[in-house]
Amino acid sequence: MIENNPTQRIMEKRIIQPLKASLCAFLLIYAGTGKAAGPPLNPRSNDVVVLTGWLHVEDLTVEEVLVEVEVNGTTQIAPVSNTGRFSITLPADAEALLRFEKEGHLSKEVKVDTRHAQDGEVGQHTRHVKFAVIMELERRMGGLTYAGPVGSLGFDDGGGCLAVAHDRQLVPAKRAAVMVF
Repeated sequence: MIENNPTQRIMEKRIIQPLKASLCAFLLIYAGTGKAAGPPLNPRSNDVVVLTGWLHVEDLTVEEVLVEVEVNGTTQIAPVSNTGRFSITLPADAEALLRFEKEGHLSKEVKVDTRHAQDGEVGQHTRHVKFAVIMELERRMGGLTYAGPVGSLGFDDGGGCLAVAHDRQLVPAKRAAVMVF
């Protein structure tokens, strides 16, 4: 058998090693020119941010829940499913205010800033943010209400990472003026 011939193994090494080096060099050159000459891997064709939320309501029914979306000076109503799910598509580079209302519950507002959603590597795809909103009963809050928006959603400048802030500060609710007869 010739398989164990040391001379043949030395010859195979002399032939295969230059072939491996040539193949590696070719692949590196090809990969480098392929990226430069071709289109970008992740084109910025999706300039929207999709928000999907779930409402949790303390009286256990999502009937009559109102989700308002104010963006660029216009207000729209977002439909809410029987399970409390809603979906909102916002343009990139916009500021929006989401308002959640239901009779007998504390209203909530959330600020959304999509200005830097397209930044960084993660911003090269459609941004999809998922979150939940809990609607508390007014009677359990002791006459208090939220001082302002309960939170904000945004994206970091330059990196495009999601930035979330909460502010659940409570203040005394404004009471109606006393009527004098």
